[in-house]
Amino acid sequence: VDSPVPMNRVLLRIKVLNLAYLTVSIPLATLLFCFATSMLFQYTVVNTTVCKVYNFCPSVSAITGISPQCYVWRMGVALHTGPRLLLASLYPRYHKTKAAHVSALRRPLFLQLTRACYGLHLVEALSLVGVTYISNRENYEVHEKIFIIFMVSSLLYMLGTCITVNMYENKTETTMEKKSKRLKMSLLALTLAASGGMLYFFYKHRIHCVELAFSWFSICEYVICFCNMAFHYTLVYDIPNEELLVGLPQAISLDKSNSTKAQ
Repeated sequence: VDSPVPMNRVLLRIKVLNLAYLTVSIPLATLLFCFATSMLFQYTVVNTTVCKVYNFCPSVSAITGISPQCYVWRMGVALHTGPRLLLASLYPRYHKTKAAHVSALRRPLFLQLTRACYGLHLVEALSLVGVTYISNRENYEVHEKIFIIFMVSSLLYMLGTCITVNMYENKTETTMEKKSKRLKMSLLALTLAASGGMLYFFYKHRIHCVELAFSWFSICEYVICFCNMAFHYTLVYDIPNEELLVGLPQAISLDKSNSTKAQ
């Protein structure tokens, strides 16, 4: 485990909890804004599909792919991506500290899973950027493929994370970590159920043009979105008191001080 670096002068100090809250609240707020304004002012546009059947709930792609909502959504995704990638880099280090609480036999698998989860997290975050900036109205085929990458990487990341947290020895877990594990497992189960529903209703809509099928597809899609956000927010239960610091390491400060005196 990396040893802590003493800081002589701290320029910036941010609680991980606050950064996680910001990272989740930005896309959540922009998604709700896009949904509300689309339903109020562009109801017919966002609920019209190629099947020309009645629908009451638009998809995420529909509400974030029209103007001016697309600009708000793109701004929200852009603002949250930097902090999200930073938070993603914390989990491998967190899991590294927990490796000692995993049995020696399963430890190599545990460490491989943590690295795989980090890679999947990066793919998920970057594919979200891709699916945001290439809308279904501009290029449906590319948008659809990137969306599939997002869904697969998101599900695999959630599954991999749930496997890793269940490899710890229970007696070493804090109350917050146990709560985080239960929440992660529940969110994974709900996401898998919603993903199954989404595939079923997409088939009903695309192949048979069943009335309301696309609305139920969209509802499943929103459930997945909210579960995804909540899953990433469980970071605050795993590392609730940690902070991110930007400052001058003490060793560098002493070297500068000594060199100044020598001159």
